[in-house]
Amino acid sequence: MRTRRLRRYFSANPLLVMSVVAASAALAPLTSLDATAQAAPTASDDATPRLFSAPGKELGSGYTSSPDAIVQATGDAEGLHILAARESDGFSFYEIARLNRKELSDVGPWTGYVCTTGSGNYAAAVYAPSVWSNEPGAYENGAFAAVIRLSDGKVTEIPDRVQLAYFTPGCGTGDEVAFTSSSATDKSAGATTVTSVDAATGSVSSRRTVNGYLTHVTPTRKGTVGVLDGDLVDLKADGKKLSARKLAAVPGPMFALTASKNGTVDVGTVAGESSIISRYNGKDFTELGRAPKGEVKLLPVADGDAVVGDVKGIDTSKAPGLSKHAVDGHVAGISRHGHLVTNSVFSEQMKGITTRVGSPSDKGAGTLTVKATALKTGAKATTLVDADRKRPKPDSSLPLDPAAFTVAGPDDQDPLTCGEGMPETQCLSGSGAAVYGKVGEMESPCIVKRNDPKRQALQASANMVEWAVDQAVHGTLKVARPTNWHDTGLGAYTPQGLFPKPGLTGGGEIPAQVMLGILAQESNFKQASWHSMNGDSGNVTKSDWYGNENGIHGYPTRAKADCGYGIAQVTTGMSEEHAEQFDTLRAGAVTTDYAANIAAGLGILAEKWNQLKALGMNTNNGNPAYIENWYTALWGYNSGVYTSGSVGLGFFNNPINPRYPADRQPFLRHSYDDASHPGDWNYPEKIFGWAEVPQMTWDGEESYSEPNMPLGGITAAPRTLFCNPSINACDPDAADPCPSWDAKCYWDGSVNWMGSQSSSNSSTEKLNYSPGSGEPELKSKYGHGPCIDHPSVYTNAIIVDDLGQHEDTYGCGDFEAADDGKFTLQAGDNITTLRDDGTFRATPYLAPIDLHQLGAGYDHHVYFTHSYGDTDYFHKVTGRWEVNQAKLPSGDQPGQRYKVYVHLPSHGAEAVVRYNFIPGDNTAGAKSDYCRVNQGTRSAGKDTWFEMGTFSFWKGGRIEADNLHDAGTGDDNVVFDAIAFVPFNYAEPGACNLNDGGL
Repeated sequence: MRTRRLRRYFSANPLLVMSVVAASAALAPLTSLDATAQAAPTASDDATPRLFSAPGKELGSGYTSSPDAIVQATGDAEGLHILAARESDGFSFYEIARLNRKELSDVGPWTGYVCTTGSGNYAAAVYAPSVWSNEPGAYENGAFAAVIRLSDGKVTEIPDRVQLAYFTPGCGTGDEVAFTSSSATDKSAGATTVTSVDAATGSVSSRRTVNGYLTHVTPTRKGTVGVLDGDLVDLKADGKKLSARKLAAVPGPMFALTASKNGTVDVGTVAGESSIISRYNGKDFTELGRAPKGEVKLLPVADGDAVVGDVKGIDTSKAPGLSKHAVDGHVAGISRHGHLVTNSVFSEQMKGITTRVGSPSDKGAGTLTVKATALKTGAKATTLVDADRKRPKPDSSLPLDPAAFTVAGPDDQDPLTCGEGMPETQCLSGSGAAVYGKVGEMESPCIVKRNDPKRQALQASANMVEWAVDQAVHGTLKVARPTNWHDTGLGAYTPQGLFPKPGLTGGGEIPAQVMLGILAQESNFKQASWHSMNGDSGNVTKSDWYGNENGIHGYPTRAKADCGYGIAQVTTGMSEEHAEQFDTLRAGAVTTDYAANIAAGLGILAEKWNQLKALGMNTNNGNPAYIENWYTALWGYNSGVYTSGSVGLGFFNNPINPRYPADRQPFLRHSYDDASHPGDWNYPEKIFGWAEVPQMTWDGEESYSEPNMPLGGITAAPRTLFCNPSINACDPDAADPCPSWDAKCYWDGSVNWMGSQSSSNSSTEKLNYSPGSGEPELKSKYGHGPCIDHPSVYTNAIIVDDLGQHEDTYGCGDFEAADDGKFTLQAGDNITTLRDDGTFRATPYLAPIDLHQLGAGYDHHVYFTHSYGDTDYFHKVTGRWEVNQAKLPSGDQPGQRYKVYVHLPSHGAEAVVRYNFIPGDNTAGAKSDYCRVNQGTRSAGKDTWFEMGTFSFWKGGRIEADNLHDAGTGDDNVVFDAIAFVPFNYAEPGACNLNDGGL
């Protein structure tokens, strides 16, 4: 089977070629969590807007003494926001914690799920980058877990990697929480591990495993239950394993399970077009009523549960602990005592809209939108939550042992070395260390390396992407790229001259909106990295190039590297490990040119179509012009087509798979809110959703045209269509339709849910750009400053830029001062350490993973990394600016005085950076000095020359800056841009009050 690998993670590659050696190291536990403690605000906190402007009227009298509260979660590029509100404060929502992983480099938006424990004092969450919902392995055992103390937002993370699924974590009637992880694949149901956590301490109480795909694990007053092989089971400890005793068969495919009073359990299932609520009372399930499918939700509340939505057909009179609430429209969550229902909790970023990365004017997540309904009065309200408002000091009134999961920094996890029994962080002076040659297994096999100024990717705007797709699907993407286009040094080519339009078996073409949907889901239209906005250049969007799960603390493992490039995540031919590799021209074009990347990516989708045709597997009438007919090809695009042995499509993306809620509506059909939890849909459903509902641009416009949809939307395959006992041993009426998940579950037949197809009932592409039309103009998010300028009136300034020789991405021409100075960039300590066990640790291999380039600043190029603590030497990046040493006097001569200016970019800079002024050896007694510059506020959102003052230099003199600071946390961007040296005749200390010791 040829499988499309779709992990779109983001990290980095060394800038410098370093002759060092190191052994592959295991990935250390990921422990850096960006969660800030916060006390619940009071109603007098003016920074927290109330959801209801007149709470006494809209919530009802007595609201100020209500114990009701709510916890919700939503994600965006800043992380998974855990939001809370209390009725006594008028349901003033605030962010109590933010979950992300700083050790993951540049991963885009986050997603996750949250639940509140029975006491109401704690919450539990799973979270991961949204793009991991494209990857089966990450779905089942790659997400992160944490518990949050709700009194102050104290976060304790759980060391286990867990499932990213709607049914986990499981909170029950007490403070025990169940997290699950699964080893299921298309070849086996594998086993499920249940990690039980005491939320009050944050400690793991047990880890036990049961064979099979176990879902909906929930602690109840009578023990922990779950669903295994379609049965509700009682889970008991059996040594290191779990025993699962059958209680009753679950009455159908599920969308919810909740614990209620006295150990009873309620479930939500689906039959046909109905959602059904049933109760297990200790013997069997009893149906309580039905509603139209997707129009009712089953949610946990204090001391029971609640059914919410269209509840007129649900009878709860004989179900103690189960309340019901009639609510119109979408239901996202409910408060603990059932006084408030949230209809939407959402960040605009999930539409595709992005904030200005690194700009102080809109740094951070900005605002989140909460829409809700007060159940007592029916009043509806909307509020904006400022996720970045100042947080009060923490309150530790509730227990949560901060040492429940204590792990030292990842750089201290390796064996002691230096022969002195010290951690490796103590061995960086060179004592006991040696320098060795390169170790191959520590180098990325991806054939085009990162941070090469000649291989910057220009981030195209959405109109350009749509144009390229419209051309590519019709074979007219033949725009001429001249020799050395965008200063890449490549020869002349056309995108479909390098990568011709692929042929489809039986003829026809791929509809434009199918490919546009893939690009939206896979990369959010990103050819360049997430750090780059439209019009910026930067490193190419990439996947796990280092085989370390995209971590910035884990050493590279060459054999595990996934070399996906650019907007279409092209992998084939882009790794040294591949039998056939692209030549320099093709590989360079895939990296730097969004149009060439799209042309190459088109072939992967066509391959899946042709493989299915070869197996005799037709979808509807088999005409590729109809978007609906691409459902199975998209299935294969994501998880592969099995072409030998047991053939067909695996179970992971089968819409009947129990990992997806059975009552789900079409992706994005209700609203963009669906994009905040994409794990609820399989891959073809997500692509159809993005094809039908275009992603937005950074300024709120649709990124591409909607297709022609005569029925008002794209008609996705029915959930039960690929489940037929005569074809794949699948029971469409069971809670777990094909428990084995193996080859018996493969689908290898033809399907038809559209009937006799025509343009009157099937969706077709709509082109915004006619075949053969010219490439549209780039719509840049930021204006770019002048290519070559000077500080103030000083045209004689020696400009030392971060590029010693300008790369002409934006037509800036030659860099005129290149020979008058020098800039160097050093990653790590440029040494290796020899461990006592005979293996090596290469310090330069970590820092470059978090080193990036961006089309901003002087001459439209900067390097940047992030600010770390002052002892985190393994992530140290040092920039050095110096005037041509031949122009500096020797130490026994008078020093050469310069007025020094630092250039700061309009965007991309955030940190307070220490610039060290080193005079060089001299007999005048001149000493080193320094100046701290806030790169973000000093630039004020504009390209700026900041005058630092005068300083005298001798041979060996230079200015240095690095990213290690006592307050560094790995968050803020540290930018390396140009410095100007202006010859000057007298001392002028300037804003930095420099001690100019020159004569």
